[in-house]
Amino acid sequence: MIASSPQISKGFRRAVPMLAASTATFFTLAMITGLLLSANFVPALTQAHSSTQMITNELNAGWLIRGIHWWASSLTLITSMLFTAVAYWFGAYRGNARWLWWSGLAVGLALLGANVTGYYLPMDQNAYWRLVIEAKLFGEVPVLGPVIQNFLLNGPTVNPQTVVRINWLHTLVVPVLCIVAFASHIYAARKNSLL
Repeated sequence: MIASSPQISKGFRRAVPMLAASTATFFTLAMITGLLLSANFVPALTQAHSSTQMITNELNAGWLIRGIHWWASSLTLITSMLFTAVAYWFGAYRGNARWLWWSGLAVGLALLGANVTGYYLPMDQNAYWRLVIEAKLFGEVPVLGPVIQNFLLNGPTVNPQTVVRINWLHTLVVPVLCIVAFASHIYAARKNSLL
């Protein structure tokens, strides 16, 4: 049982299907539109911005696909955060449901990683300078900071291979982590008789 009181458990069981369905729907939309966008995106420092502009302005319904991708990925993260807040409120981190709690946090972190890496890809002025500033902040973290910065940028500074690395993280690594975290979370929910 997730929580100690039957009333709390009943409230949690009412909130879970709505938030789970919303998160799954938005995640699926983000994955489908992301696949469509990746067919025309050029992951190169000098061409990322122009290919994004081409997708938005010249491709048939490109602006719509890009808009749906942005909204779906943002709403996936928001519904995941709401799910985490509801789970915390109803005490889902206690007792037998610890795996459910930790797998849910892993889902949230993977979705956050997807949103952060996706923000960098258009390589407009905002994305470029945000990447420079955040990479520098990572570099200031003791011990692992320079390693993380070097991994993210594919070198010590932003270079032609940086967008390739971020695109690889955004389109392959992070989605696989999301799917593994979702699978683990669903398995834990079944084990705790929530599905």
